[in-house]
Amino acid sequence: MDFFSHQDQARKRTTQLVLLFVAAVASLIVALNLLIAALFMGAEGNPDASLFDYVTLEQWLWISAGVIAVIGGASLVKWLLLRGGGRVVAESLGGRLLLPNTQDFYERRLLNIVEEMALAAGMPVPPVYVLSDSSINAFAAGYQPSDAVIGVTQGCMEQLSRDQLQGVVAHEFSHILNGDMRLNIRLMAVLFGLLFIALIGRFMLEASARGSRVRTSNKNNGAAVFMLLGLGLLIIGYGGVLFGNLIKAAVSRQREFLADASAVQFTRNPASISGALKVIGYGSGSEISSPEREETAHLFFGQAIPFHIRLFATHPPLEERIRRVDPRWDGRYLPPQTRQAAEQETPAAVPAGTAQSAGLSALAATAAIADAIGTSQSADTTPSSADAWPMLLETAHDSYQVRALICTLLLADPRRPVHEQQLELLRVQQGQDFYRQVLRLLPPTQTLRPEQRLPLVERAMPALKQLSAPQYQDFRQTLMQLAKADGEIDIFEWCLYRLILQYLNPHFGEVRPLAARYSAVKDIRDETATVLSVLVHFGHDTGEAAAQAFDKACTAAGFTGLQLQPRSNSLKPLNLALSKLSEAYPHLKGRLIKAMQAAIHSDGELRAVELDLVRTIAAIMEVPVTLD
Repeated sequence: MDFFSHQDQARKRTTQLVLLFVAAVASLIVALNLLIAALFMGAEGNPDASLFDYVTLEQWLWISAGVIAVIGGASLVKWLLLRGGGRVVAESLGGRLLLPNTQDFYERRLLNIVEEMALAAGMPVPPVYVLSDSSINAFAAGYQPSDAVIGVTQGCMEQLSRDQLQGVVAHEFSHILNGDMRLNIRLMAVLFGLLFIALIGRFMLEASARGSRVRTSNKNNGAAVFMLLGLGLLIIGYGGVLFGNLIKAAVSRQREFLADASAVQFTRNPASISGALKVIGYGSGSEISSPEREETAHLFFGQAIPFHIRLFATHPPLEERIRRVDPRWDGRYLPPQTRQAAEQETPAAVPAGTAQSAGLSALAATAAIADAIGTSQSADTTPSSADAWPMLLETAHDSYQVRALICTLLLADPRRPVHEQQLELLRVQQGQDFYRQVLRLLPPTQTLRPEQRLPLVERAMPALKQLSAPQYQDFRQTLMQLAKADGEIDIFEWCLYRLILQYLNPHFGEVRPLAARYSAVKDIRDETATVLSVLVHFGHDTGEAAAQAFDKACTAAGFTGLQLQPRSNSLKPLNLALSKLSEAYPHLKGRLIKAMQAAIHSDGELRAVELDLVRTIAAIMEVPVTLD
């Protein structure tokens, strides 16, 4: 699945949305001008005059500017309220955050599935929220992978089999990777701007009703005009909302078909997504009870609000969605799964949506296999590594111990003097208990293979998000001090620290949606050369091998005129290059990913440093780690 092209499509949809929004606002402006002119004419009582005799051009312009200011201001306020990303949306729907170390059977199973799909997709493990509804539904919300959340209903978590639940989660991950989430949040902001006109009208009607006790004729006449204006605003505003809902429904229906198809490609199991849809059709339904469902209906896996008119439905008909992924469907729906059947399920060692079966490269496959069995691609992995992995994974889910685990990964080899300096730094700054945790975790972390370390860091992100803001700031400072203890920052230290910043800064600070600014290769030529040069130099032992890998990367992605840059010990040029590349259009990011993929495969050997670099670079650019 070419997620980069679909991200470009989503961006084009955004442009279309803006144009339709402008058309809706223009219609509202004309309608409100005509309404005010009609009220003036009615107050004068001159049947021979036309509407245009009562409103001057200057007044028309002032009314138009006022309407634009009100709608634009309301949309801006709503957009600012949503700046917190997916977490704000989930909490507004009444979602309950699942703790990473939960022991509840259904919650644990759901978190495992989300982690599996995150590894397969090459993106951070998102926080998971549960809505109290007994229906079957789910959503993904956020601006980009680093601030995305997954939400499911209680019914979805408890009534679906593991395979069916995996299909639903895969559907939501495809929304994240296809660029649908940002489009969905913009829809929410746009529709609120249109709705705000109707809300003003409702307020005026209620105010006029409260003031109806006034008896004087002049005041009664003014109250009548006020009431009529409120009624007009109400009608016109909801007319705009009606138009906006048509836009929302049309955009959403097409993206749902794409997400269903992507889910099948992720899981390589059409029965997973079709099975979930069949359980909905059996009688569980997908309706959401939250008061916010009107605004957020287009975010969900299934139809959150029952619509009898297809034009206003945010999702295609259930039967049509099932037949698209299961053409031989016999028309029968499936009953929900029982608790007993769920507990007897045996999850696969490596999820169906990972590794080669999902069409992902060896980069995602390595992470998935390492997660499932505690080993990597080598057959000679020591037993101690496999034995340590489950314990370390459990620690990564513990919000109390997770900081010590990450710090342990940054400790230098015990044979180096700086190792004792780092331990003393932790003892003094973090206390004796933290120090003892590090000492306990040190032996098992030393058994990890290099390619296992960053996947473990990524699995720790939900637990790290449980920290308080001051704890996070202190943790981040400690990481930097550990990395700089020997006077330099090596490539693993850089990767770990940048991943921490990328995944946690949006959670503890302000979400900054990436803006696409660069659409041509010439705009990012130097930055592309910088990134590829760093990758090939770290991934190859000789300059000749690095040059060959660089040429293969440029050829694979169709880059011309790029020059291999000399090897440098400074990572500042890489940071500057990634800052600009993160603002490139999706299709350019896709080409860079393709070039990096060719570079790391050029010599037939995948090194841990190459995997770490590609994973980190992709995370900074907010794209899937790699796709075939």
